[in-house]
Formats: sequence, structure tokens, C-alpha cells
Amino acid sequence: MSETNSFERMRRDKWHLKFHEFQTVMEKSEKECVDLARMSELTFALACISIAFPKVPSFFDNDRYISERYSQSLVFTCFIEFVRSSFCTVYLCGCGLYKNAYHNIRYALESIIQASYLDSRHPNSDFPTKIEILKEVEDLPEYRGVQLVKKLDIAYKKETRKGLIEEYRKLSKKVHSTHRQFVATASNFMERSYSLVYVDCSEVSNIYDSVKMLYNIFFLLLLAHFPELRKPLRGNNEFVETVKSHDLTLLLKVLRI
Repeated sequence: MSETNSFERMRRDKWHLKFHEFQTVMEKSEKECVDLARMSELTFALACISIAFPKVPSFFDNDRYISERYSQSLVFTCFIEFVRSSFCTVYLCGCGLYKNAYHNIRYALESIIQASYLDSRHPNSDFPTKIEILKEVEDLPEYRGVQLVKKLDIAYKKETRKGLIEEYRKLSKKVHSTHRQFVATASNFMERSYSLVYVDCSEVSNIYDSVKMLYNIFFLLLLAHFPELRKPLRGNNEFVETVKSHDLTLLLKVLRI
């Protein structure tokens, strides 16, 4: 009986009830925020790329295992992780966890930049060796963010570097709280108006713009390492239409469409 009473008290507690806000916010976001649906639609491109890999003859070795060209690549592993994190970003955004969504985007951006740089610098190293190198350098200033972007040898270098640097700096401001955020949170809490989550469709639109920039850069670097993917992707009408409808101009250039 005491356990039951304790449970009932917990259910009535206002902080416990606030966790239901996540579901409410998701339902409201889906109804009100057009760009949330656009963001979700964009993740379809990942499925198209996943299908494109096996269509490339070099993807498998003679025993039908993934060939070393892909299995030993940090960029390929980064793509596998990107599939999962992209769906998480959409979910976080829908729940009103915008800061977390920005964090996911910046993590994906930084990961593909590091992976691309290390794959190009150590083309003959196996995966375990690359991981050991990454463990040594991933937290060094020259291997993170803006400093590493400047070292990348990539197509459309001038416009891409500028866009990358601007995007990284913007994401960093979103991810790292300033004193203003702490003051606002404390004030709301003291006034009993603090809410775990809320719907902000303008912020959803900002995140959608960041996701588009991320896809442009991510696929640019992916195709730089695996140019053989261009042909099956150009031949996938659904993929091409998705890229066009979301105005991924840089990716269209890379695919030569």
C-alpha cells in the first residue's frame, strides 16, 4: 500500500508530469512546423546512398565481404554513424530539443572533416591504425573545426571552405551556452514558468538550413573519397529529385547534374 501511495504521489508531482511535454511538443511540431517534415524527407537521401554502395563493383571483395577500400575507411564508418545521427537530429528537433539537435549536426560535421583528412593523409593505413591516430589528435586545436577545414584539399575549395567555416562558427555559438542562457533559465525557474521543451518553428527552420549545409558538405567529402558512387546516384531518380527539391546546390555540382 505504501508503494502504491508513493507512486501516486510521484504521478501527481508537477516535475514528473512535465516529461509528458516531449510527446505533446512532438505532436505540435509535426502539425505546425513545415520544415520538420522537410528535414525528415531529406533523410531519404541516406537510404539512396546506402543502396548505391552495393551497386559499385569495388564494394565487395572476391568472398563477398566489404572490401578493404571501404571497411578500412574512416569516411565510410562516418557515413554509417551519420545515418543514425541524422534520424536522431530530426527526432530531437521535433521534441523541441534544439540545442541537442545543433550538437548532433556539429558532431557530424566535425567527424566527417576529421575522417576525410585522416583518410587522405593515411591512405595505406588500416582501420585500427587510423583509430589510434585519431585518438592522439582528435582533441588538438589544429585537428578541430576551423583550423582543420583550412587544411582540407577539396573540390570547390573557396566556396566550400567559406561555407564550412561560417557554419562551424554558427553551430558553436548554438551549442555553447552563454551567461544569457543561464540567466534566462534561472529567471524562468524562479518565476515557476520554466518549461522543459517548447515549439519554435523558426528554430526548426534554422536547423533545417544547417542540415542542408551539412548534407552538402558531408556528401561532397564522401564522394571525394568514393567517386565511383556518382554514377549509381545520378541514375537514381528519387535521389536526384530529393537533392533538387531541397536545393543542395553543392551536391548537384559534385554529381554534375
